[in-house]
Amino acid sequence: IYETGRFRGKQAMLSLTTGSTEEDYLAGGFNGDIHAILRPIQRGMLQFVGFDVLAPQIVYAPVRQTDAVRQRILNDFSQRLRTIERELPIAVGQY
Repeated sequence: IYETGRFRGKQAMLSLTTGSTEEDYLAGGFNGDIHAILRPIQRGMLQFVGFDVLAPQIVYAPVRQTDAVRQRILNDFSQRLRTIERELPIAVGQY
């Protein structure tokens, strides 16, 4: 469990899109703090079995973006994936 879990030494990252803007997912925002929303998955599922959790890849409201912006987002994610093994885990926090 946690530090001794089966996936100790491996990394995990959530990758997701939302239907709303980033402002809606800030603390106190319309939908609530996205990091608080993701914590049960990152802590209770990923860290629980030993994964080191990387910062989530979140794309806010892609349907509302221009094609150029969506392409930039894809390019940025592609670049991130090329060096992801060097990323450090985030502090997910306790419940």
